[in-house]
Amino acid sequence: MQYFLTINRIYLIIDLESEISKENPIVKMQNNDEISNSQETKVPSKRKYLVGPIAFLHLLGYGIFSTTIFLYFPYNVSKTLFVNLTVENERSAVCGSNTNTTGEENGKQIQTEVATFLTYIAVVEGIPCIFSNLLFGSLGDRFGRRKMLLIPVIGVMVAEGLIIAFMYFGVTLYYFMIPLVIHGFSGETFAMIQFTLAYTANITETNKQRTIGMAIMEICIGMGYLLASVVAGYIIREGGYMWPLIVAFLINSSNIILIFFLPEVNLKETKEPWRFALIFKSFQDSLQFYYSKTYDGLRLKLNICILIYIIGCIVLIGRNQTEMLYIISPPFCLNSVQVGWFHAVKGIIQHGIALVLIRAFMICLCAETIAIVGAISGTISLVAEGLTNSTVLLFLTPVIGFGISLGIVMTRVIMSREISPEQQGALFGGMSAFQTACTFFGSLMFSAIYRGTIYVFKGTIFLLMAGMFFISLILTMYVVRFKRNFLDSFFHLIRNNCKIFFYRTILLEKKMKEKTYNLQGKTISIKMNTKL
Repeated sequence: MQYFLTINRIYLIIDLESEISKENPIVKMQNNDEISNSQETKVPSKRKYLVGPIAFLHLLGYGIFSTTIFLYFPYNVSKTLFVNLTVENERSAVCGSNTNTTGEENGKQIQTEVATFLTYIAVVEGIPCIFSNLLFGSLGDRFGRRKMLLIPVIGVMVAEGLIIAFMYFGVTLYYFMIPLVIHGFSGETFAMIQFTLAYTANITETNKQRTIGMAIMEICIGMGYLLASVVAGYIIREGGYMWPLIVAFLINSSNIILIFFLPEVNLKETKEPWRFALIFKSFQDSLQFYYSKTYDGLRLKLNICILIYIIGCIVLIGRNQTEMLYIISPPFCLNSVQVGWFHAVKGIIQHGIALVLIRAFMICLCAETIAIVGAISGTISLVAEGLTNSTVLLFLTPVIGFGISLGIVMTRVIMSREISPEQQGALFGGMSAFQTACTFFGSLMFSAIYRGTIYVFKGTIFLLMAGMFFISLILTMYVVRFKRNFLDSFFHLIRNNCKIFFYRTILLEKKMKEKTYNLQGKTISIKMNTKL
């Protein structure tokens, strides 16, 4: 799965949330042994900063792994369905069909089989991943972060090793479910992101340090995944599908060495034995905001916000696999290098530039208005992606959808404002669980719909996504009503911006006159002194 997101996922909000939360939101789903910084032992060793390279290398290896296998799936299916098929490694097997039958029909048949397989792996890989991350969150608080970091690394290495063997022996696609299930039980990338961010929270002492530390970790995670898609594309072009997995395996092997050098954080000791029931207790605490009578005045707003958040996660993260299948098929027929650059461009614009825009927007816009801008931008870009037949316009869709991730970011900010600092951990723990579930649900739903609409209109899924984003736009406008009437808010914003511009213009003119006067005064003074 591609979770840049996860980035999205996560992810982009650390800097904003630090202004409204005194606790780290990523120290997720805390149980009765909830840990505070004052109760943790400092980690003086500089080796603690290895957590950044560990996160970078893991996302780099995972990104190469995921990009490679999802490009390999159509190739494997094509070789199974059409024995006489010949296609270059860097070319899409969907577009490279070279049999006696119609090439377009071959491509549609390949896409149908791959989409069916994607629905299966969304289930067999997603369910173990969801429950594993719930379990790992509790275990990490009890037994330490460093030990838990080994689980996702070893899990992806086992999956890579098995898939390399399957590729070598040329087994059929459905055997690939075995390593992917193992990968799911290891928590996938969600577990690594969870543990590295929690470790960062443990080794920082103040809110400012924690904010900086989280921002650095997000950069390491994002850069690792961005670089991975491009690297995988070039390696596939030069050496085929097996070599990228070998490279990813070596990267993860080096990561294990770094983890052994990483010092463990000493968490608060507790005499209470760990119980499996604590996981369900923490999960219940994370969901209390949406049903408890304690939040009667806020419950409707919180439920609408979490619905907006769910729609954003389903569309942004759940679409990645189906989107890759969409862009490597006609009329685009992107090869492995082009696929890598497409995802890199999308990641930079929709996540990197969006973070910069948030800072600019926050000067004059409220969080609700920024979310509306993001929903409009996302709706238009998804419609364009579903209707276009041009490769150039396909690469421009991320530019059109520059604000597509703003809804997720601003929803977190809006909800965090309404919850007390003591409940921030539970709030974001629940949102993390929703994000994990939505990722696999979105993949399952879009793969099934894509499979059923290939022979009708293959862009249907993107029009469906646009419809979902339009619903989130309506819901966001409704959220504005909790603050003030939307039109009043809009005109109030325009009026304030005009006033600011007017006052700044007057102030600037006044300063210019003062500078001219002072300059003339100095000139006169100099002449008078000269005469004397």
